Amino acid sequence: MHPIVAIVEDDPSARAALLALVEALGFAGRGFTEASELLRFPALDQVRCLIADMRLRGGMSGLQLHVHLRVTGRLLPCILVTAYPDPATTRAALHAGVLAYLAKPVPPEALLDGLQRALSAGPG
Repeated sequence: MHPIVAIVEDDPSARAALLALVEALGFAGRGFTEASELLRFPALDQVRCLIADMRLRGGMSGLQLHVHLRVTGRLLPCILVTAYPDPATTRAALHAGVLAYLAKPVPPEALLDGLQRALSAGPG
């Protein structure tokens, strides 16, 4: 069984593209429309990496989701993606412990690098 890569993206076409890319790279992806849906996922303990959009509808951003998971003891490697990259937000995300902060469209090689680092490092 492949480790689960959770993808939290509220845009259906972007979520489908990320899922297809993750699966093409050889990982098992699972898509979620908002942070609360991931937090209710019964198999959350099987998720080994989180890819989340920075700007999500539904009350919690990708960065807030990452911080929430850490505060509640889930040290899940996180890759944030955004259509609106800027240096200040990038620094804030990396300072908060995000593994990577990638601009959309996500370059496959950058995503693969992030996934390999996340899954080789394990939780934390």
